[in-house]
Amino acid sequence: MKGYSNLRKGRCSDRSVVYHLTFASLNRVQTFKDFLKARAVIKALAYCDCKQWGNTVAFVIMPNHVHWLVQPYSKNISELVRVVKEYTRKHYGVLWQKSFYDRGMRSEQETIETARYIIANPKRAGLVSHVGQYSHWDCIYL
Repeated sequence: MKGYSNLRKGRCSDRSVVYHLTFASLNRVQTFKDFLKARAVIKALAYCDCKQWGNTVAFVIMPNHVHWLVQPYSKNISELVRVVKEYTRKHYGVLWQKSFYDRGMRSEQETIETARYIIANPKRAGLVSHVGQYSHWDCIYL
C-alpha cells in the first residue's frame, strides 16, 4: 500500500481553513448500509464538535465512505479522522482504509458549493430521488 504514503506528503492543517475530508471503509465494503454503523460515524463526528476539536460544516455517510466538511480547531485533520476511525472501530467493529483525502477550501463560496456537492451525493449515487429521503447527512447551511 505504498500509494497511501503519498497522500500524506505535504499535508497540513490550518485552523482558519475548512477541509473536505473523504475516507472509506476497508476494501470499500458497504459497511454503512447498516443503520447503526452509519449513526456511529455521525456520533463520532458530533463528539469531535462537542469536544471543540473541530466544527462540522456538512457531512454525508455513504454506504462505503464518508464526506466530512470540517474546520479543525484544537486537533489537526489527521487527528480528527483518527478519532472517528478509532471510535467506530472500537465500538462497532468498523474497519477503515489506512488514509484519507483532504482538500482545503479557498473561499466561503467554495465551502458552500462543496457542502451542496456533499449532501447531494446520495441522490447522484441513485440511493434516493431527493436528498431529504436520505438519513445520514447534515449541513449548517440548511
